[in-house]
Amino acid sequence: MGDDDWGFLLDENIERAVGTCLREHGYRVDHIVSVLDPGVDDLTAVLPYARAEDLIVVTKDVSDFSALNPEDHEGLILINSHRLTATEMCAAVRQIVSAYSSRDALRDHFEFLDQWVE
Repeated sequence: MGDDDWGFLLDENIERAVGTCLREHGYRVDHIVSVLDPGVDDLTAVLPYARAEDLIVVTKDVSDFSALNPEDHEGLILINSHRLTATEMCAAVRQIVSAYSSRDALRDHFEFLDQWVE
């Protein structure tokens, strides 16, 4: 599966530089503030958009997203640390992608990005 088969929806708490870096590596990236209204509800707006667009949500809202049932999402990358740089986050997302055999393998699962930071 190619890089262009992977897509990410960055939550509004993820800086735009992460998206820029991921796009430079060939991934599709949408940022919530660009495609939805700021402050939209996670369950009624963010998750339906991610499902419709087949995007993995990348967020620092661990408490909001970690309790979701697997069938409620297309894949999640959760970030605990608020100290990671955009470069570190981008590199960790790329490592997660390389560890999975396909985009579908991450569907309905979640990863904690912090564990992938070198």
